[in-house]
Amino acid sequence: MQFGAQRPSGRLISLTPLIDVVFILLVFFMLAASFLDWRAVDLNVAGGVSTATAGEGGLLIGLAADGSTSVGAVTVMAATGTEGAAALRNAVARALGDDPSRRIVIRAEPGVPLQRAIDTLDIVRALGARDVSLSRKR
Repeated sequence: MQFGAQRPSGRLISLTPLIDVVFILLVFFMLAASFLDWRAVDLNVAGGVSTATAGEGGLLIGLAADGSTSVGAVTVMAATGTEGAAALRNAVARALGDDPSRRIVIRAEPGVPLQRAIDTLDIVRALGARDVSLSRKR
């Protein structure tokens, strides 16, 4: 005799093993990940480089706070963006000529954003320059 319909006994699925697996995977990927910056640039930081030192066969690139950039004694650009980057690239390529081993000093005035100095450094390095230094105007 049946007194009621018997339901099949269903077990509830526990989420604890799933959470354990997720945390183990999280720890594994955190430990296996490499946090090194592969785009690191070798750079000589010149603290007290003077204009005379840069002028001895070297090229001085000046970054002014008003947005202008000079290569040697010639002001290259006052605008930023792709036009300014192209003008800077052309001026530095002309100044370097066939000598990529020429010393280049990038001097930034106070108030120049760091990103602008890094963009200039990237342009110079893309042209094949090997001896690049950063300096600041005091």
